[in-house]
Amino acid sequence: MMKRRTKWILGLSFGIPIILIAGFLLVLKLSSPESDLAPIEVKEIPSAWMQESSDLDEEASAEASVEVTTTDEAKLPEAVVLKPALENMGLPLSGALVMMTGDRPFGEESYQLSLENDDAILRSHGTFRFKALIATITLKFDQVLQLDSWLRPESLSLSFDAPLGLGKEINAEFSDGFAAIRSGNAVDVSAVNLDRAYVLGTFSTYAIIPLLYELRELEGEVSWETLLFGGPPNSGNSEATDRLPETSISRVKDVVIRFDGRELTVSQYAISGDMGTMMLYALGVEMLGLFAGDDEDSMFVYRADYFENGFEIAD
Repeated sequence: MMKRRTKWILGLSFGIPIILIAGFLLVLKLSSPESDLAPIEVKEIPSAWMQESSDLDEEASAEASVEVTTTDEAKLPEAVVLKPALENMGLPLSGALVMMTGDRPFGEESYQLSLENDDAILRSHGTFRFKALIATITLKFDQVLQLDSWLRPESLSLSFDAPLGLGKEINAEFSDGFAAIRSGNAVDVSAVNLDRAYVLGTFSTYAIIPLLYELRELEGEVSWETLLFGGPPNSGNSEATDRLPETSISRVKDVVIRFDGRELTVSQYAISGDMGTMMLYALGVEMLGLFAGDDEDSMFVYRADYFENGFEIAD
């Protein structure tokens, strides 16, 4: 049976085509290499984040201790609430991710999410490193994901530069309720509800989730049709259907993270699907990290441009 950690490495970053990974499994022992990652410039935590975290704690304490009463003597005018818009979401956002299994890194990715002509454009590049029998194999990738002003997917370009002739390039176009995916000479067309479609490429595509929830003001658990690139997720399954796999995402209770002797209250999203459940941590529209697993076998992805040594969840 494939270990959970290996499944996460293969499954949580479905931008790596399944066919490509299958080739690597013939020659690779999937463990993290000893080599160091490229240096990443660490930014200061924005002071507004620390203030926002303090305000959240104070609001929680106030809600627990103050009894709210109402009166009919005076009616306050209704506040004018403006619907959120993509141009008001603080773009561009940029970050540098480090991927860990246990206490060893297996990859890194730099990304920028920007606003261009009313569309959101995610550009990223990075490397995955896998330890082979006698060497470390480096897999380089570049990705461009384009979404409209409601964060519905419009196009994806994803390329992998790999040894042994196992490089791969995938291009996808999304329109009129269909996804047309081209890989090599093969073209696959699938029906998809673009209003509830989520494109899962490399790890930076998880950075769309906090922005998506803030923009659409989503609450509770929401199911998404998940576009996994590299072949049908149910291949070889006797119960396979033509339906896209579903991923359920819900914002759950805020948690406190610790780093460098400081604490920060952050949002927490539970992401559940065929690969199990993982947690995404964010503050506002910025993703800070991802975690899946337990104390014995885990995967951790974190914003190394803010947290040089990662962070931990406070008890």
